[in-house]
Amino acid sequence: MVNAESLLTAFRRRFSGFEPTVLVRAPGRVNMIGEHVDYNDGLVLPIAIDRATYTVAGRSNDDRIHVFSAAASQTTEFDVHKERWCENPFSHRAHGGAPPVATGWETYPRGVAAELAKAGVRPVGTRIYVDTDLPVGAGLSSSAALEVAVALSLLAAAGATIPPPELARVCRRAEHHYVGVPCGIMDQYACMMAGAGSALLLDCRDEQAVHIPWPDSETVVLIIDSRCRHKLSDGTYAERVHECSLAVERFKHADPAVRSLRDVTPRQLLEQQPSMEDVIYRRARHVVSEIQRTREAAEALKHGDFAAFGRSINESHDSLCNDYEVSSPQLDDLADAVRDVPGVYGARMTGAGFGGCVVAVAPRAAVPPVESAVRKCYDTKYGINALVFVTRPCRGAVATMIERP
Repeated sequence: MVNAESLLTAFRRRFSGFEPTVLVRAPGRVNMIGEHVDYNDGLVLPIAIDRATYTVAGRSNDDRIHVFSAAASQTTEFDVHKERWCENPFSHRAHGGAPPVATGWETYPRGVAAELAKAGVRPVGTRIYVDTDLPVGAGLSSSAALEVAVALSLLAAAGATIPPPELARVCRRAEHHYVGVPCGIMDQYACMMAGAGSALLLDCRDEQAVHIPWPDSETVVLIIDSRCRHKLSDGTYAERVHECSLAVERFKHADPAVRSLRDVTPRQLLEQQPSMEDVIYRRARHVVSEIQRTREAAEALKHGDFAAFGRSINESHDSLCNDYEVSSPQLDDLADAVRDVPGVYGARMTGAGFGGCVVAVAPRAAVPPVESAVRKCYDTKYGINALVFVTRPCRGAVATMIERP
């Protein structure tokens, strides 16, 4: 876990002569159900977790933004008055122009600064130290946590504020335009707006959110990190987004009122099946059924019915595996091993897929048997030590001003 005092010390050591003014904690998230529906205007049910990205930031004496990543052991810096870092690197690629000014993790802070400027908040010279205890590429939204942490740091340095929902949109645009991932709003919104002790039922069409209290402290959320990493910018995620858009066009021919797969009913899905390619039909079937499962899971959680909640989670994994094809042998084996443990209500892959984590819901007493099953059925087979940890629903991002000594 990251310690606040050690962060302050690390900032002063890295940026000698400068004093920090704000400490930000931006949590990761795990999505309980509602996978790959956020960019289809669907319903999602994430919680913020007790692992996070942290930044310590302070004003600089120049007109440059300096960001040091402890995880990468690298610094990126850029001038707040230069315009090139405000340009979309993907537009350059599309038109055969200059290459992007940054790649990798550096695109996140640059993109956030650019989108803040477009939103009317001109960044000022700032020094930012970043550290995290979130595993990168595990499907726990480390990218959104980095975006939000940097955004709050830059706002604090500039003495500015933006309403949390709008800041989530700013960070989402940064990921779209600078990282090249056409993500929905869920990750950034959960990072900003999640509530302690509750799941966040988010309607990704109108961004209406309802906090559903977690009804039982003895029923816990387990996260099992497969230690197999995914990379959303490799094109497969965008391919699924494109396949969904192709499905929408098919349904629009029959019903012009359809704007997204959120508008498609199970009956419409069956009616159009004969005229659709099998792959496109299955992508649509996952989204339509997953939105309904999320509704059912939210109702079950409201009533403390973890048996029904778990059934929805299990069905979600099967759909992601068979219809959406974003699982992997490792994730399937992990989900199966955890499901087989007596007392476990349900388990599924979470996040974009192709690697990352499995999330499970179980009584606290089932945690040791789950870990044993993972060691026996997964670690031995793949030669990988999966990480198993228990989390709880936590609050969203917090920026704390630091008093001068």
